[in-house]
Order: sequence, then structure tokens, then C-alpha cells
Amino acid sequence: MSLVDRLIRKIGLERRIVAGLISGTSADGVDVAIVELEGHGKGIRHRMLASGVVAYPEDLRNLVINSISSGSVKDICVLNFLVAKLFSKAFEDVIGISNLSHDDVDLIGSHGQTIYHYPELVRCGGFETRCSLQVGSLQVIAEHTGVITVGNFRARDIAAGGHGAPIIAYVDYALFSHPSVGRAIQNIGGIANVTVLPPNASLEDVYAFDTGPGNTLIDYAVSILYKDLNYDPDGEIASRGAPDEELLEELMSHPYISTPPPKTTGREVFSREMAMKIVEKGISKGLSREDIIATLTMFTVKNIVYNYKRYILPYSNIEEVIVGGGGTRNKTMMRWLEKEFRRLNLKMLKHEDLGVDSKFKEALGMAILAHETLSGVPNNVPRATGAVKRVVMGEIAL
Repeated sequence: MSLVDRLIRKIGLERRIVAGLISGTSADGVDVAIVELEGHGKGIRHRMLASGVVAYPEDLRNLVINSISSGSVKDICVLNFLVAKLFSKAFEDVIGISNLSHDDVDLIGSHGQTIYHYPELVRCGGFETRCSLQVGSLQVIAEHTGVITVGNFRARDIAAGGHGAPIIAYVDYALFSHPSVGRAIQNIGGIANVTVLPPNASLEDVYAFDTGPGNTLIDYAVSILYKDLNYDPDGEIASRGAPDEELLEELMSHPYISTPPPKTTGREVFSREMAMKIVEKGISKGLSREDIIATLTMFTVKNIVYNYKRYILPYSNIEEVIVGGGGTRNKTMMRWLEKEFRRLNLKMLKHEDLGVDSKFKEALGMAILAHETLSGVPNNVPRATGAVKRVVMGEIAL
């Protein structure tokens, strides 16, 4: 069978087995979800078949993290191929522990690894654009796995005038819309983002944006303050400290926090350099290491809550907040966040309460986006990204 014939056959399937691959802004590993999908939009049905996480080798992770702030063209070029090989290995590893074969998988959806995201308009030569770069060549993944691969989702939305993010809003709409209950789907990864789903929402009612830093500043500060640690296990460090109100007020004055949506951000803004300045200021104020981590943890909580008060609750009828992402493993953050939401008469749940494994929700999302791409179904959300129209995001590597 020729490649074209194979593609045509895959396009014609009503039910597909799709592998979703993603590494988030924390760059700690590749999440893999292999899922059976049928239907589209709010009618989509999914069944998880296999999942797993493959950690970044330390030297490769360091190259990714360093390249975000100061990488050379050579670094980015090398990463485009090395990250694709890691993603291919992650797929192979999960297939190897499942009851599936390569022939069972119809499609791979790969997000890649974000290296740079710049949502501001850049002007040059009479042209203007926004930009976002995810490394992990689709062609390399397709070659090493032998599976049709879809990815580079953000580019088409940017071409249509959007920010190229948050791209998970369509997935939230498909998985979590409710006919009578308004929900906010709050992800806390390296960056925190929210999708707003009013009761019985149409796609035109859905909007989403990045609220601000999630784990990124906490992780950077832990790595600066503690030898052999790069995150706060279960929020245990923060639980031993007390947030400093003066420093917290200064952090909340960051211009991104009060910027109205649509808005997106990344490690380029909430960077290691920013974390270093916060650590230095905390030390100069006589704060303990635990106090500094507690302050940054509360900063994540407060910037999320601020955005709800200012940009969600005045405009949308929301009763439930469904929290997911790596931040859910931070028990201190979750305790503080739930307390803040109770004050707003919002019920906080986890993805698991609605039958979705939050660890693999974004990998599941990449599978859903790729599934819709191959079916020619528009899979961006203009009110989330700021695009002028709905488009089919994603490129296909045979």
C-alpha cells in the first residue's frame, strides 16, 4: 500500500487508535497516552488503552532548559532532532508495555517541546506576526515509529491571527462541557491556564487564557535553594514556610497578571532569571528558604484567583473548577487554592472526579487534536487564542 493510500484509509476511519505525545514547559518527561477515539467535538468518545511517562535524560533536559533562555541556533537545530528521537522512544516504550502493536496505532499526535513562545506582534520587512516554536521533528518521529504523525498545531492558529495558545481549550470543550453546570478547567503546569465552559456552551461561548506562572518559578527557586532538588515534593517545603505579604504584593504587580485575555505567556517571561531575583530579594529580607517557596506557591494561587475574580466570574456562570496538571500533586498549593475557591462559592474537583487522568490529560489532548486534524475538523477556539476564525491546526508527516 502506498503512503497516499494509507493516508486515505486512515482519513476514512470513523474510529481511530491515536497516540498523544507531549512534554510540558517543565520539560521533565514525555507523557504518552494511547487512546481509542470515536466522534468529534462534544460528541467525542475516548477509551484509554495505554499510558506512560519517559523521563528526559538529564543532559538533554538541561539543554532544553538552557536553550529557552540562551540557546544558539545550533542548540535549537540539534534539539529538533534529539527531542524527536526521545518522543519516538517514549512511544516505543509505551507500546512495549501494552497489548498493542505498531499496526494497531493509526496516528500519532505530537505537541513537541516548546522552546520559545512569543505572543506579542513582531514587525519586520513590512510584515508582522506572532511566533511559537516547538521542537521535535514530525518527520523524524514518523520515520522512527512508522506511524503517520500530526503536530506543529500552533502555527495555523497564529497564521489566522491567534496566539497559538492555549490549544487545549478545544479538548476541554470536548471532554468537560456540561448541559447545565458551568465549569472552569484549570491546568497548573509550568504555566497555569484556564478554559471557561459556560453551561451548555457552544464553541463560540468557550474562552481560555494563561493565568500566569504555575510551577515554573517554584521549580526554579527550589533548584536554586536546594541541592539535588528541582521541584517541591508534594508541596512539603512550602508547608513549612509562610508567604511574605510584601513580596507577594510585589509579585502580583507584575503586568502580565492584570493583562486582559486573550493572553498567553511562558518561561520567557517567568524565567529562571526572575526566580533568581526573587530568591535574592527574599534572602535580603531575611526570609527562610521555606518562606520563599511558600511565597511563590501562594503567588500561583493568588494569580489564578485574581484572574477568576476579574476576567471570569463577572462574565460567566461558573459553579465548578476542575483542576489538573502537575500542580495537583502540590498538596499545599491545592489546600490554599481550594480555600480561596470556597470563598468564591466555587466547588473544586480534580480531573479524576470526571473520569480523566490528569497526568495524561494533555497527552490525551494531543491525540484528540490529531484525530480532528485528520478528519478536517477545525480544532482551535478563536475566543481562546484570538484567531479571526476557526482553522484546522496541525501538519501531517507520512
